[in-house]
Amino acid sequence: MTLNIRNPEADNLARELARIDRTSITDAVIVALRETIRNRMNKEKPRKTAQKILAKHGLSFPPDRKPVPREAYHELDHDLTGDE
Repeated sequence: MTLNIRNPEADNLARELARIDRTSITDAVIVALRETIRNRMNKEKPRKTAQKILAKHGLSFPPDRKPVPREAYHELDHDLTGDE
């Protein structure tokens, strides 16, 4: 199976990465794809980030904390912009 890069920007990026890593274009693409997949799979959720920040200051979410309803974000948006 072959990978054919037809997009000039993608081709340039693949070549640049291969040059930096001193490897083939194929290996550069494989490494880039693996790293991107790993990063996306391990991306921290906002709730986890908030928990870490709170813990750093000796705080935590209350155990009975409920998520903010989606409607609240819409209401906040209108409050911030002054729209009704």
